[in-house]
Amino acid sequence: MTGHGLSRSKAVARHVPRWMSIPNRILAVLCLMYLVLYIDRVNLATVGPRMTAELGMSNTQFGLAISAFSYPYALIQLFGGRVIDRFGPRRMLLICGAIVCVTTVLTGLVGGMASLFALRLALGIGEGFAFPAATRAMATWLPPARWGFAQGITHAAARLGNALTPPLLVGLMALVSWRGAFVVLGLASAVWVILWLVVARENPERHPGMSDEERAELAPAAQQAATTPPVPWWRLARRIAPVTAVDFCYGWTLWVFLTWLPSFFFKNFGLDLKHSALFSGGVLLGGVVGDWVGGAASDYIYRRTGSLQAARRN
Repeated sequence: MTGHGLSRSKAVARHVPRWMSIPNRILAVLCLMYLVLYIDRVNLATVGPRMTAELGMSNTQFGLAISAFSYPYALIQLFGGRVIDRFGPRRMLLICGAIVCVTTVLTGLVGGMASLFALRLALGIGEGFAFPAATRAMATWLPPARWGFAQGITHAAARLGNALTPPLLVGLMALVSWRGAFVVLGLASAVWVILWLVVARENPERHPGMSDEERAELAPAAQQAATTPPVPWWRLARRIAPVTAVDFCYGWTLWVFLTWLPSFFFKNFGLDLKHSALFSGGVLLGGVVGDWVGGAASDYIYRRTGSLQAARRN
């Protein structure tokens, strides 16, 4: 870009309202990503009763198909960060988005247990890389003082996706059947991928819409990343063990709610699919408030104390 063009882009950046700044646009697209990916992750639970009846699958087979998502997802958490650091969050999220779109559309064409299991594996690969990449993008594009808020609001968007999925799927099934619902969701998932392609760059320093003030806020985080010492893996593993145990219990409970709640209301209380979806959505809506408030409270503690340890760990 020429000097004149760069000066003009900086002038434009200075006149953009704060709420429409590039970091806030990045965060908004990531919130949309969390919402869409969680809809694509848990949609199987709502269509479960009709899908299993049509395909002749038992609850055990259906449970195995649901769990197929988690195997690659869990494995990728161990090494996915290195891959993301190598290729960058922008490129990785574009690849992940494409995988999620394709697998969701193809889920509407499954003919049985084997094809459903394979597609859930592929979806787990796409989403397994997506969330570490999104976290890396937040650390790149937002100042440390907003990391807690960013984590809270993106996870609130995920919980909102959970809550919207049951009534959304019921409505789509009424219009286009459960197979058509997956096709619609897969095509709609491409929206956030296109927005990410347009808004994001790999390096904030090279984004023409970033102001000097916004770049300066990111500088401490960039400098810290450039001088990171070798990771003491054993000490880190011992330190993070309690959090890992908590997250294991959280994940266990969360997945019971995400994957079996509609079927639980449908089969155990005799509710029709519409009412079971409304009850399921209501239960999951509580997580929206909890995630949002938790992130905001963490940032508040950081602003009051100046201590990341107090804000994030305590």
